[in-house]
Amino acid sequence: MRRVVPAAVAAAIAAACSSASGPSGVPPRSTLHFVAQDTAYKLLSSQGSFYAKVGENRRLRLVYQGSTPSDSGPEFLRFEVPGDGLLRRPDGTAFAPGDSILITVTVLDPKLFLFGFEPAGLRFNPLDPARLKVEYRYADHDFDGDGKVDSTDAEIETILGLWRRDPPDTLWFNTGAVKFEELEEFDANIFAFTHYAVAW
Repeated sequence: MRRVVPAAVAAAIAAACSSASGPSGVPPRSTLHFVAQDTAYKLLSSQGSFYAKVGENRRLRLVYQGSTPSDSGPEFLRFEVPGDGLLRRPDGTAFAPGDSILITVTVLDPKLFLFGFEPAGLRFNPLDPARLKVEYRYADHDFDGDGKVDSTDAEIETILGLWRRDPPDTLWFNTGAVKFEELEEFDANIFAFTHYAVAW
């Protein structure tokens, strides 16, 4: 899932993340239509934590319930931090070899594709950032909520994006994530912690 990002590309992405429109060129929005979960599928857990450590590749997975409430089912979210991915702590200090930090991912509303990452302010190496993969195949594909899945919903799916915001700011920015429609999946480079959502 990881990709090495050339220095020039990483610099452009990092600059775009702080621009008015974000890396995708899509203007920020104060309100979004959040994609809902299919009620037939429930998450095994709405929160997960792990220690990211300098020098080691580490990851976290959130999954749906399997055939019983205690079984693991299909993957919902995967977050990976490469060995050289940690850059600065929330207080701005750099990481030293062997340092680690506890990362927590929380589904903020189990009915929606809306989640938060902590600790706020953690920053990643722009040359080898953290990576986020979100699968929305088990979303409610009645995206417009009119009670039927039709051509309008198919059109909405083409404009779905992975969005971010930095609370308490109310503006959402499109991350410019790579979308694989055939897999119903978003892959994104993550440079800092915030809230993320699959929305339109």
